[in-house]
Amino acid sequence: MSRFFPLLSTACLVGVSLLLVNPTAGQTPLTDGETSAIRDLHELDHLPRLLSGVTARMFSSYDRTGGNDDGFKGTYSKLRVENGNSVLAEMTGAGCIERIHLPHSIYAEPGLLGRKGEHIRIYLDGNTTPALDVPLEDIFRGKVDGFPKPLVGEGDGGHYCYVPIPYRDGCKVVVEGTDVRFYAVQYRTYPSAEGVVTFTNPPTDRQREALATAAKAWSSCGDFESLGVVDPERVEKTVEVKPGEPVEVSLPDGPRMVRAMYVSGSPEALKEAGGVRLTIRWDGSEKPAVDVPLDCFFCQAMQPGLFRSLLAGSTESGWYNFMPMPYGKTGVVTLTSEKPFACTLAIVTTTLPEWKGDFGYLHAAYHEGLPPEPDVYHPWATREGRGHYIGTYMATDGQTKVKMPTWLEGDEVFTCDGELRIHGTGTEDYFNCGWYATPGRLMGPCAYPLHGFPVYRIENDRNVAVAFRWHVADPIPYEKSLEAKVEHGATNRSKANYRSVGFFYDAAP
Repeated sequence: MSRFFPLLSTACLVGVSLLLVNPTAGQTPLTDGETSAIRDLHELDHLPRLLSGVTARMFSSYDRTGGNDDGFKGTYSKLRVENGNSVLAEMTGAGCIERIHLPHSIYAEPGLLGRKGEHIRIYLDGNTTPALDVPLEDIFRGKVDGFPKPLVGEGDGGHYCYVPIPYRDGCKVVVEGTDVRFYAVQYRTYPSAEGVVTFTNPPTDRQREALATAAKAWSSCGDFESLGVVDPERVEKTVEVKPGEPVEVSLPDGPRMVRAMYVSGSPEALKEAGGVRLTIRWDGSEKPAVDVPLDCFFCQAMQPGLFRSLLAGSTESGWYNFMPMPYGKTGVVTLTSEKPFACTLAIVTTTLPEWKGDFGYLHAAYHEGLPPEPDVYHPWATREGRGHYIGTYMATDGQTKVKMPTWLEGDEVFTCDGELRIHGTGTEDYFNCGWYATPGRLMGPCAYPLHGFPVYRIENDRNVAVAFRWHVADPIPYEKSLEAKVEHGATNRSKANYRSVGFFYDAAP
């Protein structure tokens, strides 16, 4: 579960998200296994493709008893000690490491472990020689060949890395010594090794080139041109919403894919966007797939300053959302408001060659708990069907006796197809940060390509924390059902207010 330390919480999520695309798994029909995993880091049109026979799972140091020892004492911080070193994860079969997160171990001191220079060793395909054997911190500092910034970084209280490490026949992750505290290793399983190319270090020339391309794209967040969209078609409309009079915008006939949505307007108008409802219906469905406050769809609740991420954010020109939204025949965007609201809405689409059912429809589920009920998890998304989860946006605020958002102690939990597969170690960990309210850690707003806290502030005795995380490289698949949720506070009884949007693709509109 989460952890609490006298007045301060630890643990940050440092994400090494490493996605391998297996052609038989259905995400991307690629013939180039050497670079396909890397290309998925930035070729966003791959994101909606449905997965088959794939699961996402995670090893982590969360307290199995339901308490707060998620790493303080190291009770659950390793599978075992082997030759004086810590085995953090051990997998069989074909798959790919998706995320390794290791925060600062001690809140008052920088560093991942108790002493410096510890190596991480990753053994693949049953080999006794590690495929990767480097100082752990060097990975996150961008000092290791094949791990360029900003695909890696030290973050705000946590370290993250999103460089793919696929394997064909098993994997073992070992860190020198026994000082590991907070950690998580997220990985993906595949039904077979077909199409899987095992990670090597250093990378090949073609892999290095692909990594450089991905790093360049991540350095260009918010720039539509960097997406490389072919033959985009833009629909733009000045929208004036009157109370009780919804405004509809019909998209061009499909099959097409929305590649960008923009909202712009006066600062005064955009401040009222939280009271405007955005719905999107795909292919004649009566029930909207997207049904959220307008500001939350663009990650703009609580009035953040300008910030950019790979999928959503803001620029001087307005707000943007770059989540791909494929549809077979029709798409209808509707805005409703109880007060007058005016803005300019622009939607960019591109043609799909055909509609074969291999794409999922984008869904966005909004939930609020003001505050959530005691002992009840705050939901991010609940779904019966087939698809994969691709992102979370959550705005929280509340009052505490100490000037810090202590409700961030709550752990995230993903149950797919009735099986618990991912259990994290704290909310700020899930959002790739850590050690809130600690100098040099999460102390103010931050934004990275796939995660961040665009709003983090103390207002008198009121704390505000707004965060996002995109599962671009590490979507969480489900074949029958999905339940994504988070504790509110260490004991699931925080009185903070929660508003969230869970983004996912599903086979049904």
